[in-house]
Amino acid sequence: MKKILLGTTLIFSGISYSQTASPDVIGSAGAHFAIPSMQMSWTLGETVTATVTDGSTTLTQGFHQSNVSLIGVEIVDPTVEISVFPNPISDFLTVEVSGTALNSEFLLIDGAGKTILTDKVTELKFTIDFTAYAKGVYYLNFENEQGQILQTITLQKIN
Repeated sequence: MKKILLGTTLIFSGISYSQTASPDVIGSAGAHFAIPSMQMSWTLGETVTATVTDGSTTLTQGFHQSNVSLIGVEIVDPTVEISVFPNPISDFLTVEVSGTALNSEFLLIDGAGKTILTDKVTELKFTIDFTAYAKGVYYLNFENEQGQILQTITLQKIN
């Protein structure tokens, strides 16, 4: 009889008290705004965190999980051929361009949007030294003489 009473007590106590798994954030600052067509949330602290998947399971970390691609190429002018390697970068980035990209200008922009290097493309193959830069995301913009962006390449410095 004591076992039945103990089992019944445990079942009813489990039903009456349980945790919820709501997506709550405790941060030093933040807000959430929503209208029928869109919503925006922000928190002060982490910017972008890793998302790992094995095809069937996705693991995310941090306050906000977003669909951010760290490595990519945005082609604005398809007649300009630009290739970079290796990406992700350890020390040096090799850049190869087609003849139509000669005399264009490249800008290296850090993850905060600050231009950290600007130079003219004067050779079909050249290198950019990344040894002095911190690991993170960088953007390599190529602009024509009128200031129009020809291509943007997203880079990742890993060490």
